[in-house]
Amino acid sequence: MLTEKQQHVLDVITDFTSRYGKSPTIEELKNLLHQKSKRWVTQYLEVLEKKWFISRGEWYRGIRLGNSIGMQTTMNIPILGYANAGTPLAVAESNDYGTLPISKNILSWDPEKYFVLRVSGTSMNEHQVNGKTLDNGSYVLIKKDEASLNEHDAFLFLVDGWATLKRYKQNQWQVYLIPQSSDEHHTPIILSEHDDVQSNGKVVDVFTF
Repeated sequence: MLTEKQQHVLDVITDFTSRYGKSPTIEELKNLLHQKSKRWVTQYLEVLEKKWFISRGEWYRGIRLGNSIGMQTTMNIPILGYANAGTPLAVAESNDYGTLPISKNILSWDPEKYFVLRVSGTSMNEHQVNGKTLDNGSYVLIKKDEASLNEHDAFLFLVDGWATLKRYKQNQWQVYLIPQSSDEHHTPIILSEHDDVQSNGKVVDVFTF
């Protein structure tokens, strides 16, 4: 149960998130609650987090609502934008596109280790994760620390700062980012070991709705 003041803070966060599609910052909360101290706000956030009404990340708008019953079954995972399932054309910027409430039973580790991207393109439309394909317009759940590359899973790669979803293969001369598609025009991206390419995590689930 929440005290009257705790409930008021939660209501302000909920209202702001509903109105603007993003969570308030500490400074914005301080002003909305007519407080002089950020520490006062932070103390209330700590209480709400301990009671499972919110979670907090390290990013700028890191407050995420639970399901407001104190024992939430979902966690709000940030949607950071688009990633191409094609040539790496979507810029890999960490924009705030809102959140996707996902069951804690799907999130096997700390929720802060996950983020969501929307698929743009068809180069991975025959790749399956948990029996679901990476279709254009679907949402993929990325686990940040799953960067141990293999040739079977789909990974989010950044190539010179541009994002793409692909499978991985490497020999002693080249790195290949390989599509898995019904569209024949998709071909592997061929890179050298000296190119600026990195993995930002593995696709661990897919959602289409």
